[in-house]
Amino acid sequence: MNFFTLVEIEKSSFSIDYTSKLVFIGSCFAENISAYFENAKFQCLVNPTGILYNPLSISMMIENVLSGKRYSENDFFFDGTLYNSYDFHGRFSDSDLQKAVFLANKSMEKAYDFFLKADVMFITLGTAFVYFLKETSLPVANCHKQLSEKFLRRLISVSEVENALKNIVENLQKVNKNIKIVLTVSPLRHFRDGAHGNNLSKSTLHLGTNFAVENYGFVSYFPSFEVVIDELRDYRFYDKDMIHLSLTAEEYIWQKIKQTYFSDKVSLQVEKVEKFMKSVGHRVENPFSSGTKAFAEKNIFTAKRLEAEIQGLNLEKEKAYFCGFLK
Repeated sequence: MNFFTLVEIEKSSFSIDYTSKLVFIGSCFAENISAYFENAKFQCLVNPTGILYNPLSISMMIENVLSGKRYSENDFFFDGTLYNSYDFHGRFSDSDLQKAVFLANKSMEKAYDFFLKADVMFITLGTAFVYFLKETSLPVANCHKQLSEKFLRRLISVSEVENALKNIVENLQKVNKNIKIVLTVSPLRHFRDGAHGNNLSKSTLHLGTNFAVENYGFVSYFPSFEVVIDELRDYRFYDKDMIHLSLTAEEYIWQKIKQTYFSDKVSLQVEKVEKFMKSVGHRVENPFSSGTKAFAEKNIFTAKRLEAEIQGLNLEKEKAYFCGFLK
């Protein structure tokens, strides 16, 4: 008797390797999974305006990036402590208005350049509940803890999700005809909407993503939601809040991603790089000892060997770190 429900995932029609440029857009689940790619030293751009939960905000962000939008001081408001923008996450907020504007525009410029060259964009949709600023009727990426009276919050329709994804896909293809788009629905539940509200929201997102996959050949779906709901349906795979995933669950999904998008050759390369990165995180007890010097020399040698062996791998930052122990 089989006590395990396995979600069958077909091998992707395209492969990711160390020459690939990868973009990750969406909810905190997108950031958690992208961290595994970053730790394995892939070329990544993650949420250039910060975490985005809904498809309307994601569509607006991508359109703003590709149109070359630049922000001014008028696009920010002061909450008594920080200057914020409704288009950006709080990590872009600052007590210095000019600095906040500078950080926002710098990130937009970097995103524009990266989007034009990106090979794959992973988009994770978190919720179909959207906050609209009443003053402008536009969706907001972040409310920055402003009074609820300033916003209208509602569950958007399936057609609105479809239109948002249509805009995303077609705007990206105009500037980058080779890009592949992978859609996924975040398995993290938004229980503030209640169990039923969460299910309505996730169902709306699923129907919208299905539309995009069926209508665009370069758009595919990765079933992270299904893997968690069906394969990991046990609270031991959740964090203490019983909402967010545990490290074990994230690592399990990472293995599924590797099986789907990596060749056997790239999987072996990733294992070697991950092993090397553990050395980078090794705690140095005495930076001036002969043992530490030998340890640094060994890792510099390993980094150079890996770079020579793996096309597209860049370990300059790690080599510089170990060179610091040789001075």
